[in-house]
Amino acid sequence: MNKIYFTFYYLLLIAFSSCSQTETTKQKDSTKIDIAEFQIGYPNLKDDALEQLKNYPSARYKPNNDFLRLYNWMSPFYAGGAGQEGIKVTDAIKRGTDIQEELGMNWNYNLVISNPRIDPNDRALKDPNSPIMSFINLANKHPEIPLSVTIFWGQMNPFAFGSKNRQPNIWRTDLQETDYLKEARINKKTRVISYAAPDSLFIEDGIVQQKQLQNLIKHLTRPVNIINENGEEPPRAYSENILKNDSLLIFDKNKMKISSWEIYIATKKKYIRHLYSSQFMDKIPELKNTLFTFYCVEGGPIDRYDWNTSKATNSKIKGNYYSTPDFYPRTSDNWKTWKGAWHGWKWINDGRQVEIKSGDKFFSPYVAAGWDINPEKDMRPAQWLGLLKCLSVVGAEFYYTGYFNLGKPVSKPENYIWQAAMPAYAQAVATHFADVFRNGNVLFDTKGNPIVTYPVEDKDVLVTVRKHNTKQQFIIAATVQPSSNTETFPLSKNITIKIDDETFIINARRQGSVYFLDKTTKPYVFYQLDKWHQYEHPSRWRKQIIYEAEVFDTAAANIQIKTDFKTDNTKIDFTSFDTYISLNKNQWVGYNLNSRDVEHLSNTISIMLYTKNDSQLSGEISINEFKKSISIPKTEKWTWVKIEIPKAVLIKDKNCLIKIRSTCDGFNLDKILISDSGDKADLSNY
Repeated sequence: MNKIYFTFYYLLLIAFSSCSQTETTKQKDSTKIDIAEFQIGYPNLKDDALEQLKNYPSARYKPNNDFLRLYNWMSPFYAGGAGQEGIKVTDAIKRGTDIQEELGMNWNYNLVISNPRIDPNDRALKDPNSPIMSFINLANKHPEIPLSVTIFWGQMNPFAFGSKNRQPNIWRTDLQETDYLKEARINKKTRVISYAAPDSLFIEDGIVQQKQLQNLIKHLTRPVNIINENGEEPPRAYSENILKNDSLLIFDKNKMKISSWEIYIATKKKYIRHLYSSQFMDKIPELKNTLFTFYCVEGGPIDRYDWNTSKATNSKIKGNYYSTPDFYPRTSDNWKTWKGAWHGWKWINDGRQVEIKSGDKFFSPYVAAGWDINPEKDMRPAQWLGLLKCLSVVGAEFYYTGYFNLGKPVSKPENYIWQAAMPAYAQAVATHFADVFRNGNVLFDTKGNPIVTYPVEDKDVLVTVRKHNTKQQFIIAATVQPSSNTETFPLSKNITIKIDDETFIINARRQGSVYFLDKTTKPYVFYQLDKWHQYEHPSRWRKQIIYEAEVFDTAAANIQIKTDFKTDNTKIDFTSFDTYISLNKNQWVGYNLNSRDVEHLSNTISIMLYTKNDSQLSGEISINEFKKSISIPKTEKWTWVKIEIPKAVLIKDKNCLIKIRSTCDGFNLDKILISDSGDKADLSNY
C-alpha cells in the first residue's frame, strides 16, 4: 500500500480527522518563536475560537462579487470544543453551530452538514440538540447562505438499510475472487476491489448513499448547493506493473479498445465513480441543481489519474472543470516542494501546468496549514496567507478549508481557528481583481507551457503572475517564505521581476503582496490590493480601518488613478510609489464598511487629500442617508482632513457605503482612515 493511500485511508474511519501520525519537524528552541504570530495571550488563551473570529478584522470582499463561497472542511463540532477538558457535548454543539453561523455570515463560507450517515431509525434526528439537527436547523434558518454536504463513501453502513453487510462493497473482503485485483486475492486482509468488478457493486453503494441523503433532505426546507465526496475509495491509481499481470484487467482493457494503462484506469475510475454518484445525483429530484465534487481530482505528478479523462468526475462549475488538489504543506520548511503525502507548492505547480494546458484555468484546492497538537510546529498565519494569495493568482476561486484532529488529545480550536480566516482574506483580495481573474490566465513560456511559478532569483520568494486576455493588465502576488517558525528571517524583501522585457522592482511581504499593474496607460498605474494585511496573528491586527483610495468598491465612470514612481533606463522601481485617485467635479468613489469593524472605534474619519488647483478643495462624504461637506484651502502637499461622523451612522446597518464625491476638479484622494484618534500616527506601522 503506497504512502499516500495508507495515509488517507484513516480519513475514511474518522470524519474530519487526520490520517497519519504526527511528524517530527526540525525546530529550534520553541522559546524563540515570534509571539506576534500567535493569538493574544498565547500560550494562555484569552479568547475562544468564536470570540477570535468575531474580533478579527473583516476580510473586505468586494460587494456583489460572483466568487463561489469557501467550503468548510473543519469539523464544527471540534471547533466548538468537543473533546476539550471541561467542555460538555451540548456546549460544543452550540458553540460549533455559532461558529458555523459566524463563518457563513461574515467570512463567505457555505454552511456545512458533515457526513450525514442517517438511517431511518436514527435517534439523532429526534433530538433537536444533536449535532446533525443543530446543523440542519441552522441551514434552514439561513436559506440565503449556500449549503454544502460532505459525504464519505467508505463510511456508509448498508446494514442500517436492511443489508447483511456492515461495510460498503468497496471495502468488503468476502466478494467473488474475481472481484479483486490479482495481486490482492490471496490474502483476504489485503484484498482490493478490481477496476473490472461488476457494476452492480458500485451501484449498490450508491443506492445506500441515496437513502442517506433522502433522509437528510426530508429535514431540509432549502436546497443543497454542493455535495463533496471524500473521494479516497479503492481502487486507487496502481502502477502499470501491477495492472498488466491481471488477466481480467487485460481483457477489460482490450474490450474497451484502450491502449494506455493510464487512460484505462482513469476511464474506469471515472466510470465507477459515476455508477456510485448517479444513484443520488441523478435520481433525487431535489439535487437536480446541486454541484457534485470529489476530493483529489487533479493533475498532480504522482498517484493521480489522467486529468483530461478524470476531470469529468466533478460537476462543471460555471462551465469549467475545477481540480481539487490537496495543498497541505503542514510545516514551514515544506512550503516549496512536498514530503510524502504533505504537498507544498511544487505539487501545485506541476498539477496546475497539466490542468491549465488542458484549458482548465480555475481550481478549488483543499488547504490546511498544519494540524499538530503543538501549534508551534504548524505553518504560521502570515506565511500561509502569502501562499493562499499565490494560489488565487494561479486560478483558485475558492478553497476547501480543512483541519484534521489526530485523536486524543484533541487540538484546541483557539490555536487553529485562524486557519478559517486566512482563505477568506486571500479570496477577498481576489474579488478586487475579478476581471483579470475571470478573463485572464497565467503567462506562458515560448514553448506554450504555463508559467505557474514565476521566475525570480531569490529562492525564498514565491511569485505568481496573471494577465488579462485582451488588456496589458497584470496581477502579481509575491511572498517571502521562511523555512522554520523560529529562524531569524526578513518580513519583506525587495525583488526584481521581468514582465514583457521590462524590469520591475517590487516588495514581497511574508503575508503576501498582491499588486495590480496596468500597462494600458502612460505612465503605468501600479497599486497594492492588500496593503492593510499584517504579518501578525489576526487577533493582533490593527483595529483602525485603512482604505487605499484606489482600492475602491464602486465608483463613477472614467475616474483617474495615478501612480508616482521612480524609473530609469533599465528598471521601474515600485518599492517606493504613491498611487491615488484624482476626481473631477461630481465624480465619486465608494468603500464598503462592515459595522462589526467600527463598533469599538470612535466617530472620526480622516481622509488624505491635496489639490493643485488655485481654488479651495471641496467635496462631500456620505454614509447611507448621512451627508457632510468637505472643504480645505488649496495645498500642494498631502493633508489629513478630520470629519466627525455620528457613531450611530457607522453602525446602523451591517454594511454601509462610505461615498466621497468631489464638487470641484482636481480633488486628489489617497487614503481613508477610521480610528480612535483619527491621527496620522495610526499609520506608523502601515
